[in-house]
Amino acid sequence: MEVKVISGSGENGEQAESHPEVWLAVQGFLVAFLWEMLQMPFYVMDGMTARAVTKSCALASLGDAGIMVGAAWIADRLTGGGLWHERLSSLPAAIFLGIGLAVTAAIEWLALRSEWGWSYAQTMPIIFGIGVVPLAMWVVVPLVSLGLARKMT
Repeated sequence: MEVKVISGSGENGEQAESHPEVWLAVQGFLVAFLWEMLQMPFYVMDGMTARAVTKSCALASLGDAGIMVGAAWIADRLTGGGLWHERLSSLPAAIFLGIGLAVTAAIEWLALRSEWGWSYAQTMPIIFGIGVVPLAMWVVVPLVSLGLARKMT
């Protein structure tokens, strides 16, 4: 299946273009939402309702999907479309993951030190002052999402 955008400038007024980033955003949101919900025991919830937790996880998943698309866009531009070549090489994947990990580490660091942020439960393993679970998320979820998106294009 391929996502097509009809721009109206080709033969018969139609030109189709594939946008694999759309699939990455969709898959990224869905996989990230599952991870976000499953990682909740590692965060302090202090009386949050199930609805509030779900809303918080949905918003975080939108952010995760946005970071994935941004990281993919940068990796793609730096490697000449390397994320979407038939055979994925390590350089575009490393750039994609590196950008995501850097952004995640920065967001986690800021969130832990601000009023709008969150705090970790005692169960959260920590490395360099940042939770291991959100860092692991940025290896597992983007790779799974990228793999699913690549199958859709």
